[in-house]
Amino acid sequence: MENESLFGKINEFFSQSRGRSLVVKGKPGAGKTTFALEFLESVRQNTPISYLSSRTSDVSLYETFKWLEGVSIKAEEAATSELVNVNTESLSKLERMIEEGKMSTSIEGNLVLNIQDLLPEIKLIYNFVDKNFNGNPIIVIDSIDAIAEKYDMNENVLFSLLNADLVEKSGANIIVIIEAKEKPKLEYFADGVISMDYYLKNDFLVRTATIEKLRGISISSSPIFLYSLYEGRFLPLDRKPVLYPNSKVKMPKVENPDLFQVPLGSSELTKLNPTGEDSVPLGSLIILHREDESTGVNDVVNLMKNNMVKNAISQNRGVIDVTSGSYESSRVLTASLENEYLKHYITAEKSKKSNSFIINLEGKSIAEDFPNEVVDFFLSNSSRPNLYFFSSDFLIFTYGYEFFGDLLNLINGLRPTGAIIIITDDDYYKRISHYASLTIHFREANGYVLVNSSNRRLYAATPEYDADRWPTMKLSEIV
Repeated sequence: MENESLFGKINEFFSQSRGRSLVVKGKPGAGKTTFALEFLESVRQNTPISYLSSRTSDVSLYETFKWLEGVSIKAEEAATSELVNVNTESLSKLERMIEEGKMSTSIEGNLVLNIQDLLPEIKLIYNFVDKNFNGNPIIVIDSIDAIAEKYDMNENVLFSLLNADLVEKSGANIIVIIEAKEKPKLEYFADGVISMDYYLKNDFLVRTATIEKLRGISISSSPIFLYSLYEGRFLPLDRKPVLYPNSKVKMPKVENPDLFQVPLGSSELTKLNPTGEDSVPLGSLIILHREDESTGVNDVVNLMKNNMVKNAISQNRGVIDVTSGSYESSRVLTASLENEYLKHYITAEKSKKSNSFIINLEGKSIAEDFPNEVVDFFLSNSSRPNLYFFSSDFLIFTYGYEFFGDLLNLINGLRPTGAIIIITDDDYYKRISHYASLTIHFREANGYVLVNSSNRRLYAATPEYDADRWPTMKLSEIV
């Protein structure tokens, strides 16, 4: 899956047999510089890297990227050796034009800025490529339009110079950051273009990096990647499928579980719990709200549910699953867990099957199908507190739309013995939302599943696998 990630694609792009040029564009605050530096950090152990900045001071960047000062090109430095390997045809042409007075200058007050002042920095780049010839070096130019403006030079000319000598004829790679939203001519001649942007979705900021082109690389059907700038770093977010193991996994052993707290099944869920704890009090009602109906959202909701179930039955606690995903959960758990634990997992369906692990539903009313004695019978070998899962789509299918009152009565009867989790779609959420102790919202954006429980923090949810290949949920905050 590495090459399907954003950095995986870019690394593959720069690993081709010849040099490549990449344009990174986007509005201010999109994180273009952070993106470029984060990529350099990811490859710097095996790849020669360098950085040319238009900034007055890079101190703040040095604080975040400790290694950066050692690779930054500084105007006061001078090239230390003759160029042997790198092509200098375009550079020589530029120098002749300067000598012949064909390059303009601009005057701001008493300060004269012209292209000749840029030559030492350009020559340092050539010197760096020459020293690392055939080493697939990468140089970041940040930003090319600001540098061009500073020295009164057209950015297309500057890009053409570096692209012709260093990329096309010397095999180096350059990442060119531009401040303008679009520079068609420059983008046309570049080998790759990435556009960075951000927008509001449900009052949350969502950041996207779109691959517009990467010559020689298959972009696939999903060229848009979400990312976060958490703590000033560029964090590309994973887009992974949820996969479960086909072999048995080890179950954690919990001694003397708390009778008055119900574990959430994952330490990551502390980020969604206002108390910051990995459990909720006995009698809690948790709503898993699917704002969007999609395969991705369903997979993540089921991932959360399956981890809560696995955690509960590992402690010999009882679980009753009355959801549309019970069949899938049952299949996954049967393949992954030992039979001694599965006796604590009870599903429900509208059938006449004779099975000690399935509650047969008549479908007339919830009250008739779930009397106390039925619940006690099926969970007689289990410890408390129990978990009770319901989904609105399954209840509508089984009982019709008039099940709400009976469900509330059932919930009130179950609360003293455990926690209730209701999975609901958007159309039913408003009717039940005010009964919840904790509500977790799920929505999709560009193939990613976004999760939140408050109006302050938004997370991208992706699977993370343990040593047995069992998937747990990783939550990455988007800022």
